[in-house]
Amino acid sequence: MILGIALIAGSATILLMWLAPQQPDWAGSFLLFVGFLVALAATGLAFYWAMIALKLHYQLTRNGVAIQWGLAQQRIPFNSIQAIIPGRDIPGLTKFRGLKLAGLQVGRAELVEYGPIKIRATAALNDSLLVVASDRSYLISPRQPEAFLRAWHLRQPLGPTQYWTADVVRSWPLNTPILTDSLTWGLLGAAAVIYLALIGYLSLIYAELPAVLPIHFDALGQADRIAEKSALLTLPAAGGIVLGLNALWGGLIYRWDKVAAYLLWGSAIVMQVFLWIAVLTITT
Repeated sequence: MILGIALIAGSATILLMWLAPQQPDWAGSFLLFVGFLVALAATGLAFYWAMIALKLHYQLTRNGVAIQWGLAQQRIPFNSIQAIIPGRDIPGLTKFRGLKLAGLQVGRAELVEYGPIKIRATAALNDSLLVVASDRSYLISPRQPEAFLRAWHLRQPLGPTQYWTADVVRSWPLNTPILTDSLTWGLLGAAAVIYLALIGYLSLIYAELPAVLPIHFDALGQADRIAEKSALLTLPAAGGIVLGLNALWGGLIYRWDKVAAYLLWGSAIVMQVFLWIAVLTITT
């Protein structure tokens, strides 16, 4: 089902990409372009969740339990596991937060006796296992729960070959520091949203603007330069170039100097704000 959603979203992405340039007005093209971006993001997300659903599996070794989901692996050290309890022996979950779709359950919930738990399962509670660890609990759904339980009991007296820590090991590209930096996403996301809003504003008003516009003002606020309204388009063009270059250069230097990268991305936001001021001054 998740794969079907991904295919539908992908088809919508292609359709919107084809329709956007054919619109008779800029406003229609812009709205379809925004729809294209939303559909593209939905397609990528749906394909990723489909990959999680298809490849979700669990590995029990003398070192612990490894939950492989997507490009990440949750490791639970063996010596931190206090119990593994069949799902049929525990009460229902409460306060679920996450994704439930086509049998896949990924998220968090609460149990009165065991507190907060992480859920990485593809089966109902009765067919799942609760791994109770010292830090938190995990709900998993191996294909053969009883065999999984027996294997855990057999490995208990053996001792680990490696000592794991309770953490998440991510594969490329999720292990790239820049992709897990919330400040990076915040700065670049804010700049992109402000820029797209500017494009949208111009798309909506461009047809109604007069053929010529005052594009420069003297110290007294009097217009001293008049140009065709097409000259107004140089402002968002400049904003796009600055945003692209700052994003690129910031990404290149991030590894060596995070502060400089943040300053580049922050200056992209400032640039977009100044462009907004310029456009509003000219058009209002």
